Amino acid sequence: MPGCPALLTPAHAERIETRLRSARDDELAELLWKLRRRRKVAVQPRAALQQARELELVESSPDTPLRLTPLGAKVSDSLIEYAYWKQRGRRHHWSEEVPALRVESLRGKRILEVGSGAGVNLLSLQRCAEVVGLDLEPLYLQFTEILARLEGVPTPTRVCGVAERLPFQDESFDVALFHGSLPYMRIQHALCETARVLRPGGSAIAIQSDLWQTLGIRVRQRGWNLLSPGVFLREARAAAGMLAYPWMGRVLLEPFAPVHVTGQQMRRWLAQAGLRVNARETCRVSHEVCCVAQKPAAGRDVRVQE
Repeated sequence: MPGCPALLTPAHAERIETRLRSARDDELAELLWKLRRRRKVAVQPRAALQQARELELVESSPDTPLRLTPLGAKVSDSLIEYAYWKQRGRRHHWSEEVPALRVESLRGKRILEVGSGAGVNLLSLQRCAEVVGLDLEPLYLQFTEILARLEGVPTPTRVCGVAERLPFQDESFDVALFHGSLPYMRIQHALCETARVLRPGGSAIAIQSDLWQTLGIRVRQRGWNLLSPGVFLREARAAAGMLAYPWMGRVLLEPFAPVHVTGQQMRRWLAQAGLRVNARETCRVSHEVCCVAQKPAAGRDVRVQE
């Protein structure tokens, strides 16, 4: 994948794949998941901990507790995706709950997943469609190849790049998917690029929490901890940053922090990009919204749906 930063070495990738083929790969994933979320690991599974050390995924010292290495954080993300995918019966995300994501709705189409991560959705979608995954993190793209070999399926096409400058020709896809990835991008730019690469009649499908859902979830998760000055100030800054994002960009946000905007703002940006919200197919699922917007045929008006 030209132009991308360094990947895992072949030897290291082979060691990771060998470990994942063992019967204890779920223990390793659970250990990394807890460390990724800074949760206390009361009982450290010996075999999983040894694997993690051998793979250079964790580190510790007499003065510091067990923690993930930078490599371990990225591998953790990939393993968590893989574990959830297996729990879903190896189906792509919300494939049964959202009509626009059902197999019969996607069959035979050319699909771009923007922010494909470890590529587990691609492994499912390639059974019914032609798929391409795009991500800016090359290690995730490499993990797609590892997981494809583990599952004994063809490796999907992957491209290293950014959503704000999609390396594809105009009108080259029928569907563009954002499975929770859009909040990590420059949303307006990503939507404009999505509209460019979609064919007339094509659909952009974005699954994410809107601003008010996100704030409600954070309040419930933090609970009484919100009374702590440090927690309150951090959450207040995040909320202020998301509220101000349409006018100030990421000035008030932490680097790499996700941005959640109101549904009304999202509809405005979709319309500005030349995409029309499909109110019939847009729906709420769990704590998220699945927004479906279509690129009209040439010459048709696009109006904002408030």
